[in-house]
Amino acid sequence: MRKIYFLIIFFIFQLKTFGQQAAEEEFNRVISHWFSAWTLVYKDIYKINTIQPVQFVFFDDKYVYSTSSISVRNGESIKGPNLLNLKLQWKKAIHNDTLTLPDKTKVPVGILSFASEIPASNHQSFFVMPLPSFWEKGGIQSKELGLDNLVTGVFIHEFSHSQQMESFGTKISQYEKKNNFGLDFSDDIVQNIFSKNKEYIDLYNSEVNNFYNSISDEELNTKEVLKGFNLMDRRQKNYFKNQYQSLSEIDDLFLTMEGLGQYSMYLWLIDPKGGKIDKNIAITGVRRNKKWWSQDEGLALFLILERLMKPEIWAKKMFGTKTATATELIRSNLQH
Repeated sequence: MRKIYFLIIFFIFQLKTFGQQAAEEEFNRVISHWFSAWTLVYKDIYKINTIQPVQFVFFDDKYVYSTSSISVRNGESIKGPNLLNLKLQWKKAIHNDTLTLPDKTKVPVGILSFASEIPASNHQSFFVMPLPSFWEKGGIQSKELGLDNLVTGVFIHEFSHSQQMESFGTKISQYEKKNNFGLDFSDDIVQNIFSKNKEYIDLYNSEVNNFYNSISDEELNTKEVLKGFNLMDRRQKNYFKNQYQSLSEIDDLFLTMEGLGQYSMYLWLIDPKGGKIDKNIAITGVRRNKKWWSQDEGLALFLILERLMKPEIWAKKMFGTKTATATELIRSNLQH
């Protein structure tokens, strides 16, 4: 009887050890893959070699894996990948369904992925995201891209924001402090305000259609681009007034931030060293049924911008301390 008891204990111990090893293997495999994907876009395509410090918080259904001493105080030190110039020290711990983020806030585990600034840190940021097994259990999928490509793209999109804290992030924070629209201030603010206004939606849809029509052929159709901008100017003039006057600048900033994230995702998806997906399929997958306005129109603007200038020319104006909006760059180039 005692022998059977010890065999059961040994079997349970082996299962626990195997489960820990499998989880840690997913962490190493996935994060190495995500970091390689970011490097491909950021270094090889955008020609930028260094990134600003970021504290990472990744998790599955049981463990949190982090480089933050706040998110994992007394966890187990583990091996993990580095990212470009960042030499990272990783720890893991059981999260008990709650994450402590580097800004000291606590959130329940769930399908969430975002970058945020750490208060009083000189624009340093943290990044949080679940591993693919968590997304799969949550029923997330993409018919066009597949789950692995989708979550890799989400990582690229959201991580791009971690490198914009000192530029776009600072400007967005300034606008947030100066304005109160009665809704949560986010990249969906324009959509949340006007999503029930049929006239606005019709004008917006025509604008976006013109932008996408301009890139339907190999050669950029500048007439369609100009039609899109005429409708954009009309939309912003007619609706962004009185209490919404500052939305014109806010709209341009969020179109650029979200568009850059979507475009960076798209670049990896179509690259032979990345997702190896057909361009048209990638665009359909990245647009995600046109659900989110700033992401959908923002992607169109960057697909136009790449026809006018190589990404390595304008990319440095999108990261670090510099700020240039996609609309500014396109309008300026068309005038020339």
